[in-house]
Amino acid sequence: MALPYHMLKVCGDILFAARGSSIHSFNLNLEPLGTWKYPVQQASGPSAPSHSQQPREPPAPQSKPPSKRRKLEAGQEPVINSQDADADADQETPQPGNRRRRRNKSGSHEPSYSSPHDVPFIHELSATTDGRHIVAITGSDKTIWVFEHDGAGNLKELSRRMMPKRPCSIAITPNNQTILSADKFGDVYALPLIPTPADEKKEQHLLPQQPQDESKDTTAATAQAQAQAQALFKPQANEFTVHTKRNLMALENQKLALQLKTAEEKHAAAAAANGAEFEHTLLLGHVSMLTAVVVATAGPREFIITADRDEHIRLSRGRLDQAHIIEGFCLGHDDFVSRLCVPPGRPELLISGGGGDHLFVWDWADGTLLSKANILEHAHDAAVVPTTTTTPGESDETETKKIAVSRLYACQLVEEDGAVANWVFVVSERVPAVFCYSLHAGASTLQHHQTIATPGGAFPLDVAVLYGAADAPLAFARLLVTLDPNSGLRAASSPANPPLAAVLGWAPGSGWSNVLQTPPGLITAAAAAGGDAAAGVSAEDLHKILYSTDSLRKTSMDFE
Repeated sequence: MALPYHMLKVCGDILFAARGSSIHSFNLNLEPLGTWKYPVQQASGPSAPSHSQQPREPPAPQSKPPSKRRKLEAGQEPVINSQDADADADQETPQPGNRRRRRNKSGSHEPSYSSPHDVPFIHELSATTDGRHIVAITGSDKTIWVFEHDGAGNLKELSRRMMPKRPCSIAITPNNQTILSADKFGDVYALPLIPTPADEKKEQHLLPQQPQDESKDTTAATAQAQAQAQALFKPQANEFTVHTKRNLMALENQKLALQLKTAEEKHAAAAAANGAEFEHTLLLGHVSMLTAVVVATAGPREFIITADRDEHIRLSRGRLDQAHIIEGFCLGHDDFVSRLCVPPGRPELLISGGGGDHLFVWDWADGTLLSKANILEHAHDAAVVPTTTTTPGESDETETKKIAVSRLYACQLVEEDGAVANWVFVVSERVPAVFCYSLHAGASTLQHHQTIATPGGAFPLDVAVLYGAADAPLAFARLLVTLDPNSGLRAASSPANPPLAAVLGWAPGSGWSNVLQTPPGLITAAAAAGGDAAAGVSAEDLHKILYSTDSLRKTSMDFE
């Protein structure tokens, strides 16, 4: 099973591609530059003490006393009893706490995961407008990572902050100072891009610490147990043993005080379990699961646009102290909204897509629907209707006739007449094609231009446009489409050489044409990076991670 490049982000002249739990960097010629790997000890939980530091367990009790040992003369070999040999073998058997990590079939130490939610996959990748910082999300540990980019493809970790709830989407404010994090519980938090020194100390406090002296731990644990025993007072009397009015009143006061203290302890334990001991401000909230968040501007004002599972697109004020004020809604979707996009050069427009058959174009400031563009009919025309396939490498002819937009990417390109137009690329889950739409200057209607069928019928995961020459970057562009190598007909027939990506060239007037399949740089970077923290995931769990958008669709059980 091969890990795909499932997420792309262009940052100036550098392309960042997430593969499993690692981030690879490439130049525009797709030559590898560097790799950041997820810390292995973080992937397998808190760092455990070494073999010599682990406390030894006492030997198991023996049913018979050990046999006496005779003094041997020089040159005499000892006679070993079978019972003694068994006892020695039992003593040499490693205890469960001292077991080494198991090797897989390939001989490498790869962690195994009991659930796809435990796999440290990178779920979101964003960058500041100046390209100096990269922000990523790993959903397994609810962590937001901030990296410093030196401009040459090298990443330096600046901070990692564990959120109270699992983030599902992030956005960076235009001033490159604040991160907006939307989670699956419907809340949006604001975090400073660069944490303060006080926050860094708290982060170091939350990291796994080195084991301390056992005697000190025992003394501290004893003192803590004594304090808890003194603090947890429970009245021994009850209504049947107390008869006077004054004593009954005193008993009720004791019970009330005990309830209040228990509630305070539970609240303190819940706050400590969240681990969010850094600066983060709750801005706004939905009553449904959030799916996307973007920041849009109208003149000098900024607005926060959020989408949720209940078909809502909400417009809130962009000032952090006024983000709870709702300015309006964009209503019209009949299924979940999974992606939002503001086209470059057209800040007054908003494009949204989700579980419905259409893309929506909005005048978001007025909440007005301007146009809709059908996706499903083009999937039918290209004979690439989404199927109910759930197992990688297998095909199923049963049509679901449902669209689940997983990627929405917009860029600017030069048309045949020399005018600059916006192009929108749409990726839908389990659809072996990329749908291309054009949005001309001054227009508000998406026009379908081309449906790009992926090589080998592999499912596309993400797209990015790589611009060409510096003197005319919009005229010389290439489209990079990353593919799932474990899907499609070629993966089933030739699993040894599955496609990882496809590169298409842009020709004004004719559209996109295939240039190269699986650039060598992507293969070289994957091989040079070695093992990945997510390499131990099974094929079934990997499929659940990569194709999770359609799970937002409501079923009959959601309405019961």
